[in-house]
Amino acid sequence: MLLGIGTDLVNTQQIAKYKSQSDFFIDEIFTNDEIKYCESMAFPETHYAGRFAAKEAFFKALGTGIGYGMKFTDVEVIQDDLGKPLIKLHRKAKILAEKKNAATIHLSISHSKTSAIAFVVIQKPNLEANV
Repeated sequence: MLLGIGTDLVNTQQIAKYKSQSDFFIDEIFTNDEIKYCESMAFPETHYAGRFAAKEAFFKALGTGIGYGMKFTDVEVIQDDLGKPLIKLHRKAKILAEKKNAATIHLSISHSKTSAIAFVVIQKPNLEANV
């Protein structure tokens, strides 16, 4: 059963601008592991933009926006062994997702030189018996 969907589009040059102005933006939005990952890439702003879009899309799919005491660092984008992006929840985001009965979170990220888009689908558990 569907809990929610969310999408977000981010301009990579805007992320580069924020990043060049202050470390505060990066430190408040991204986890240490996300920063390490993005900074290891040839064009870090592209990967920051994708992760920022994923976090925004998640909050939209959850139906809350960035509220209820959640922080951007409560939502972390990681990769599986094949590079597939996944969302890992921490602290308040994890608690709220559990309260809303979120079972599975699907994430897709795509980016170009100028923009990044993310799409999130959150499913509740399927309570129907398989027949």
